[in-house]
Amino acid sequence: MEFRELAAFREVARLSSFSRAANRLGYVQSTVSAQIQSLERDLGVQLFDRLPRTVALTPAGEALLPYADRLVKQLAEARLAVAGSGAGAGEPVGTVVVSAPESLLTYRLPPVLNRIHAQHPGIVIDLRPTPIGRFRGDTRRSVATGEVDVAIVLDTPLDIRGFASEILTPEPISVIAPPGHPLAAEHHVRPEDLNDEHLLLPEAPDFGCAYRGQFERQLADAHVVTNGALEFASIETVKQCVVSGMGVSVVPSIAVEADLTAGRLTELSWAPDFDVHTQVVWNARRLIGSAVGAFLQATRSVFDST
Repeated sequence: MEFRELAAFREVARLSSFSRAANRLGYVQSTVSAQIQSLERDLGVQLFDRLPRTVALTPAGEALLPYADRLVKQLAEARLAVAGSGAGAGEPVGTVVVSAPESLLTYRLPPVLNRIHAQHPGIVIDLRPTPIGRFRGDTRRSVATGEVDVAIVLDTPLDIRGFASEILTPEPISVIAPPGHPLAAEHHVRPEDLNDEHLLLPEAPDFGCAYRGQFERQLADAHVVTNGALEFASIETVKQCVVSGMGVSVVPSIAVEADLTAGRLTELSWAPDFDVHTQVVWNARRLIGSAVGAFLQATRSVFDST
């Protein structure tokens, strides 16, 4: 059965006329008659009784009509869905599922979301917060399976088969202390200077976060013995605990800019470097729809302008 034949059958049944159905569909009457005859041959039944000045459905035609209705409606819905995905020309619309850790959701993503809202109001961003910043564990699996379209991550430069990634910006990392800390006046603070310090660290479930891992390796390489450490699930909680004088921590610099300016925190002049970048990652094996493409372009534009 051809879709055009079913569409013609449906119109003839609705209008009880070959000629009126032909006018509605934009065909000549002979074309509609031929389509109905072809459909009847395929099914091996007569679908209409040809009466003087009208046609009427046979029992076989009555049985077929609800299926033809559903198929025609489903095709119309399919066309709308494809158009809504932004696969064709025109303004991109659809939903883009984006995962990111708390620090990037709070301090990096708002300008991107604002750009998308202003330029592409038909795109809906579904944000999925992740407990870790690296492209590991659940984050990687979600992008691989298509549950997440785009992951924004804090990691070392990525080159993973099956995934596409772009570095958006090197991410500065700050070692922070409360105001008035003895190390605040030092021009160079090295890992060994943190002997006997109490550490307040962002929680690192599963595979951890890149900057915390690098920080802990720096301390281990210097054989530093601290006065214990506490882990927190929230960077905001870490910051407040440092402000209150509980210890020293390491966080993305963007998360403490306002606190440093206001004098609530002190950034130590940490000597070792960190190799951490904010990156965008997606599944290289999946077709990029126009909504995802628009999100990626808006993300690049925002970071290029900062």
